[in-house]
Amino acid sequence: MYSDILPMLRDPQLSDENFTRLFEDCSACVVLLGREVKPFVEVICDVTWLNRNDDLVALYSKFLLNLVTAHPYYTPLVMASLMKNLKVGGENWDENPPEELIFKWSNVHTIIAQIIAIMPMSSTILMQNIVEQFPYYKLGSYCNRAYVYNLIWVTKYIPALQEQIITAIINRLVVMDVNMVDKSRKQSIQNEAIFSMEIDDDETVISETLDFCMLEMLQWLQDERDSAMNVLCNVFERVILPTHGIRHVQFLILYIISINQQCADRILTNLWMMAAGCNGLGPGALATRKTAASHLAGLLARCIRIPNTRLIQFLRNMADWCHSYITATQEAATASENVKVHGAFHAICHAIFYLVAFKHQHLFMNKTNINFIQSLNLSRLVTCVLNPLKTCPPQVIRAFSSVTRAHQVVYCQAIIERNARQSIVTEANAHYDEWFPYDPYTLPKSGEIIWPLCIDYKDWLQEGDDETQYSSMMKKLEDDDDYLMTSPKSKIASSLSNCISPGFKSM
Repeated sequence: MYSDILPMLRDPQLSDENFTRLFEDCSACVVLLGREVKPFVEVICDVTWLNRNDDLVALYSKFLLNLVTAHPYYTPLVMASLMKNLKVGGENWDENPPEELIFKWSNVHTIIAQIIAIMPMSSTILMQNIVEQFPYYKLGSYCNRAYVYNLIWVTKYIPALQEQIITAIINRLVVMDVNMVDKSRKQSIQNEAIFSMEIDDDETVISETLDFCMLEMLQWLQDERDSAMNVLCNVFERVILPTHGIRHVQFLILYIISINQQCADRILTNLWMMAAGCNGLGPGALATRKTAASHLAGLLARCIRIPNTRLIQFLRNMADWCHSYITATQEAATASENVKVHGAFHAICHAIFYLVAFKHQHLFMNKTNINFIQSLNLSRLVTCVLNPLKTCPPQVIRAFSSVTRAHQVVYCQAIIERNARQSIVTEANAHYDEWFPYDPYTLPKSGEIIWPLCIDYKDWLQEGDDETQYSSMMKKLEDDDDYLMTSPKSKIASSLSNCISPGFKSM
C-alpha cells in the first residue's frame, strides 16, 4: 500500500477532499515520518497547495511546521520545496505583481518566517537554499525577476540575512552582466552566420532578464534607502569593484550616491583610498587599484548629483599623488619603465586625463577654472619618463590632447607621435584598457530610472579639429562660476613659462 500511494500523490489533480484527508492523517502521525520514509515526505512536500483555499493552506502550513519541529533533518527539504514556489512561471508585470500572485507568495513567506522563528539556526539552511535555487540566467526574465522580488521580500522579515541575500543577488546580476556579449565580440561572432541567430537570442534573453532584475533592485533602493545604502556599499566593495568589464550592475552605486550625499562621500573616498594604495590591499592588488581609479573617474564624470567641488577636490588629490610618485621614482636608485610596476600611477593619470576631457565644459568655462587646471601642472605628468599617454586609450588621448592644446595648458602631440613611431619600430601593439565603467546605460526599462541621473559626454571637438575652433568660445569666457571654485591654498600658475615642452624633451 505504501508503494502504491506514492504515484497517486504525484498526481497534480489531487482533490481538496483527498488533500484534507492526507494532511490531517500526516499531521496526526508526524512523529512516525522518520528517515526511512523520506521518499514519502519528498512527495508530500511537492504537492500543489498554493492555489487551494485558506483552510487547506493553513492545514498544509501546520503540517510543515510540525514536520520540521519533530524532524529537524527535514528542514533543508522543506526549505527547498518552499523556495521552488517563489520562481514559478508567468508573465511580467508593469509596476507591481498581481494581487493574486502576491497573496500566494505571502503564504510561502509566512511559513518561512514561522520556521525561522521556531528554529533560528535554520536561517543558515535558508541562505544555502536561496543560493542553490537561484534560476539559471537564461531561463527567462519572469522567473529571475520573481525570484529577486521574493528574495528582497525575505530581507524585510529576516533583516539579519539582508546583506547575505543582497550579495547573492548582486553575484547573480554580475554573472548576467559579464555574459552579455559586448558589441565588438558580437560583431566578430556574427560574421560566422551559423552562430549569429543563437547569439542574438541569448543576448535578448540575458539583456531582458538583467533589465527587470535591475528594476527590482532600484525599487528596493528607493523603498529602503538608509539601510539599503549601507548594505549595497559593502557589497559594492566586495563583489562589484573587483569585477572588471561589467557594464550595468555598477549603476546601482551611481543611483545611491545620487540620492544620498553621505553615501557618495563614503564611496568616493574609499575608491580614492583604494586607487592610491592607502588602505593596505596587499600583494596582487594592482587590478583592484586600477578598477577603483576607473570607477572613481566614471562616477565623478557621469553622476549628475555630484557637486563640482568634489571634482576639484579629487582632481587635486590625484594630481598631487601623481607628482609625489614621479618625484619618488626619479629619486629611486633604479627607475623601471615597466607598465605593470607603475600600473597604479598610469591608472590614476588616465583618470585625470579622462576627467579633464569629459568635464571640459566646466573646467574651461572661465579663467579661474583654467588657472586651476594649470596649477595641476599636467605637463609634468604627460612628459615624465613613465609616459602615461603610452597606455592611455586613444579616444581619451584625442579628447584630452585637443582640449588642453586649445587652452594652451598641455601640448601632447609630440609625445603622441613619438609613441606611435616607437610602436611601429618595435612592432608591438599596445594593450589599452578601453573599459569605462559608467559608459551609457543601455537597458531600456531600468534605464528610465538611471538615465536622468547620468551626464552625457559632449564632444565639442570632432575628428580632425584643432585649437582654432576654440577661438570663438575663448572670447565668450565668463568671469563668474557657479560650480567650480579653487581652494585658497592652491597655487595658481599664471603662465606656461614653467611647463616643459614635449617637443624639446631630451630622450
